[in-house]
Amino acid sequence: MDYTVSYHPISTEQMKAWYFDVFDDLGAAETLTVRIPKEQLKHDDRQELEVYYKDKYLEMVKRSRNLDYGNFNKWHGYFIAIIQGFFEKFYFVHGAAISGIHDLGFKKTYITPWNEIIEEDFIDGLDSDSKLNGPFSSGAYISAAQVKQLLVDYENDEEIKEILDEQFEGKKIDVFLAALKYASENNQGLLEASKVIDPGEELFEEPSCYSNLFNCDVISAAVYTTELAAVYDAIYKGTGDDG
Repeated sequence: MDYTVSYHPISTEQMKAWYFDVFDDLGAAETLTVRIPKEQLKHDDRQELEVYYKDKYLEMVKRSRNLDYGNFNKWHGYFIAIIQGFFEKFYFVHGAAISGIHDLGFKKTYITPWNEIIEEDFIDGLDSDSKLNGPFSSGAYISAAQVKQLLVDYENDEEIKEILDEQFEGKKIDVFLAALKYASENNQGLLEASKVIDPGEELFEEPSCYSNLFNCDVISAAVYTTELAAVYDAIYKGTGDDG
């Protein structure tokens, strides 16, 4: 998997308020306030930023309204992930997806099927699955209760710890655990998506993001940059693969 996978803390109630209600009626966004992190306020005015990102948020909703895909993950699920990033913190890793875990018992225990949480009007007749459909797609959703249970089990169940550590190699597990902990502290579930953010393949390259890049937690960029630097170091030393 050669693309980024992001993890978005969000409850089903927030999905409804931030996406589905506004999809039905753009006027429902009038009372919503986007999240502007402190880092952005060092050089910019809060009110100006709120107007800018509110407009960008509504543009994404409008873009979704003009689509008619037959796949929930590539349509509503993906746009929910984008829109979450205007209102909340999110995280990413490169090439590691919770939905890529093949253990059926794990999936049954920690992943909630979309048709159990999405209103029929938005999923009826659409293909949906709890996995990524390539880039630009949502994947699995871990409910708020499952988030809490997975954290407990990671600390106390060696089999679960081994499954996660294998899927999220190296420091990637630190990012995923940070996302789980943030979601747990805020009684949220965790949504998986691909290519909401693209950090690029060059060191110090400016990332591109369909949402508010500044709401991406710094641990994500730190881990990705460290891994990318290690790749370049191996190439320059003649021990890595540059192709």
